[in-house]
Amino acid sequence: MPVLHCSIMTPHDKIMKRFLTTLLIVFTTLAAAWAQRGRPMERIHAAKVAYITDRIHLSRQQLTAFMPVYNDYEQEIKDARHFFLKKYKDSDPGEVNDPEARRFIDDNLDYQQKVIDIKRKYNDQFLKVISAQQLAELTLAEREFKHMLIKRLEKHHGHGDRGRFGR
Repeated sequence: MPVLHCSIMTPHDKIMKRFLTTLLIVFTTLAAAWAQRGRPMERIHAAKVAYITDRIHLSRQQLTAFMPVYNDYEQEIKDARHFFLKKYKDSDPGEVNDPEARRFIDDNLDYQQKVIDIKRKYNDQFLKVISAQQLAELTLAEREFKHMLIKRLEKHHGHGDRGRFGR
């Protein structure tokens, strides 16, 4: 006849389990912070993801399905931006002739259209894992985070020039 083992946790076991869980979380957080030390873009991205997750109230299940899609979306936006900026990295708007300025204007509109196309493409994918309300909040959360980041950078680095062509 099989013997059934019944495991009853004592108060000491519960405290120890809670302590070990807390310790694991602390070590994981410290390891992540140490790994990102000196990599400001990764720290900014982690803060952005945390802000968005909280702001649009993602459940754990939603977060698991949302993040791969969001990372792909961000990468496509980033690639489009880099393609555009690379083309004009050595340009100074005060020193270009009219045809070059016109080309910049047209390329900028093309870039903006590309971003809109990417957003439309990903809307359907996002709606498979989050609600329409959460998707609407995502746009606001991204804008709010960008605004907060700019304010923080201005506070720490002073009010500097935004670069060529308003970057």
